[in-house]
This record gives sequence, C-alpha cells and structure tokens, in this order.
Amino acid sequence: MKQVILVSLDWRRPQDGKTGLGIASIAAALQAADVPWRIIDAQVNCPTFSQERTLSELRLAIAEAGPGCLVGFGTYVWNDPEVRSLIRLIKGTGASIALGGPQVSYMTKGQLESTYPEADYFVRGQGEMAMVALAQGVFPSECGIHVAGTPDLGLKADHDLLDLPSPYLLGTAKVRDNIRWETQRGCPFKCSFCQHREPGKRLKHQSFDGQRLERELALFTATGVKRISVLDPIFHTNQTRAIEVLNSIKAAGINAQFSLQCRFETCSTDFLDALEGLNVTLEFGLQTTVEAEYRAIKRPNQMEIVCNRIRQLQQRQIDFEVSLIYGLPNQTLDSFNASVDWCLQRHVPRLRAWPLMLLRGTPLYEQKQLFGFRESSEQRIPIVVASNSFSEAEHAEMACIAKLLEEN
Repeated sequence: MKQVILVSLDWRRPQDGKTGLGIASIAAALQAADVPWRIIDAQVNCPTFSQERTLSELRLAIAEAGPGCLVGFGTYVWNDPEVRSLIRLIKGTGASIALGGPQVSYMTKGQLESTYPEADYFVRGQGEMAMVALAQGVFPSECGIHVAGTPDLGLKADHDLLDLPSPYLLGTAKVRDNIRWETQRGCPFKCSFCQHREPGKRLKHQSFDGQRLERELALFTATGVKRISVLDPIFHTNQTRAIEVLNSIKAAGINAQFSLQCRFETCSTDFLDALEGLNVTLEFGLQTTVEAEYRAIKRPNQMEIVCNRIRQLQQRQIDFEVSLIYGLPNQTLDSFNASVDWCLQRHVPRLRAWPLMLLRGTPLYEQKQLFGFRESSEQRIPIVVASNSFSEAEHAEMACIAKLLEEN
C-alpha cells in the first residue's frame, strides 16, 4: 500500500473553498479504501502563488512519506506549465508520479510519455478508483491507467459512479457557505468546443446514488449552506431523475440558492413545475443565435423553442441567465452583436459572454488551421483572439462588449 500525496494546483474564484471538489473526491475514495493520503493545496491564479514554496512543501511531504510514495497531479490547461516543472524537479526523489485531469485524458494515444517524460502513470477519465488502484499496486483496465514504458492503449476509466463515496460526508471537502455539488457526470450533447462531450458516455450508471445525495443535502441543511453550484453539465439530461433530485432538495428543507446548468430545448413543463418553491437560477449556455456559428460548433439551437422558453421562464418568474461565446468559427463582430441584441431584445435578465478556448481533445482544438484560429500568448489560459472571420481588433471590441455586459 503506497501513501498518496495529491497536489492541487487550482484556479479558484473568490467564493471557492481551499480544496477543489475533484481532488477531494479522489481523497474520499482513498480514505474509504484505507489508503493513507494528504493534499498539498496551491492556487495558481493567486498573486502570492509560489512554485518554489509548493516544491518545498512537496519535497518535505515525500521525505515524510518515505520511498515508494505516490504523487498525483490533476493536469489542466491553467496549471500545465507548473505540473511539468514540478514533476521534473521531484524526479529522483523515490516517489512515483501519476498524472490525470483533462490535459492527460484528452491527449492523443501514444503522446503522453513524450509530453510528460518524468511521469510513471497516466490516468484517462475520472480518477477516484484509478488512484486507489495505483496505491494498491493493481492496474484494472476499467480504471483507464497507462503505465509508462508499456503500449498506450488509450483506455479511459469506465467504472460506474454508484459506489463512489461522498467527499462532503467523509469530510475531505469542507462544507462552506458557497459549495459546488455533483449529481451526475457526462453530457449527451457533442458541442465541438466542450470537453464534457466525452466523460461518462460509456457508463451504465452516470449518476450518483440517490441516498448519497439525500445525505449530502441533509448535511448542507444542517450546516446552513447558502449557495450550491451544481456542476452537472446539463442538470436535466434525465428529466425524471432531475425532478427526483429537486424533490429531494425540497424534502431536505434547504434554503440555499441553487444554480443549475440547463438547456432551453429540454426544459419540459414538468421540470419547470418542479422548480416551484425553490431558490434557483437556471444557467443556459446558448453560445450563439447565428445558424452559421452554431452549426459550425455542432450546437444546433432551435431558436423558436428558445424564444418560447424565455417567455415561459419570465411568466413563471424563474431566475435565469444566458451565456454566449465570442471567437467562434464563422463569427464576425456584427454577428456577435446580433446574438447580443437578440438576447437583450427578449429581456434576458443577465447576459454574459466568454472568450473561446481551444481545449485539448475537442474537435475545435483539431480545427485550428481550418478556421484560422490564432491564440493569445499573454494569458495563462490561452483564448482565441483572431480567425479567418474576425481580426484581433474586432476581437478586442467583442471583449469590450463582454465587459460591459458583465458590468451591467
């Protein structure tokens, strides 16, 4: 049994807790399996972040754990440079190194070891049971583990979610005023800019156990949680189950505000009825109202239905917000303005716009040349700043519009 050191290099918002839900969920699985673990937390977007301080803490933890310990990193677009540097600096300490997260999960088969030559293990897909397996020295195929020096089969974790322990109930994630919560994973849609199109699609059970959710809700009620951001890519993918979860929220008597990510076209009357009596905000990622753009990103919007749903939400006085993306294929400054105007004319209560990011493993990531995408080099998280259809100057104008929407 190896002792596990989990290194969290998160990008946090002001209301986020110290430990992210993803790494806390891995810690919960380790704890439930009686695997000794500890977490080293750092926030890469904090002005006081120090890689040297993180390295010093990590080296001390490795020395205390002794030879043969396992160090796990979640690798994301925002921390990839730090992960590469840290694993290079701890190589030779006697610790084994395991990498997971989107940057690994969506890496093309056969490229992992050339990109991260210091790593010993790679985990594609969800990491809870994979880290337990690595700590126990076993390598089941359903855990998506690739061992350095062996043929890369491109396997991804496909174990079900029903038996995963709760990080909140085990205390590996602290209950705060503002928390994030999962009821399921994966998304049935195939938007070409989004990494959620992959996880969970092979799973028979993509949802967490209902009794686990009820116990978590009871804990949130008892501790007086004020806001719960539900991370499910589309909360009401399964309408029947979504309504069951909403009824469990009501039964728990929780007064927190819930934010739910939804899709206009699949908001049934029964689902909207089930929201009655809850303090809820629905978040809709519409992305664009322009056909040439939403077809290019495999995100077909049925605008007549969208318009009708907006009217229904307003009639029912259900709080909601809409987000757009700027920098999309085929987009121009004028077409972006058209999407903004469409939403404002229908009195969307809050409208936000976010820059396009090309995330590893998504079709748009592979279509950089097709659309002439050019990315920024000045930001930690690269964004598209020009393409065949808009210039950098026009992108800057879109960014100004997005800023005005956020401020107003």
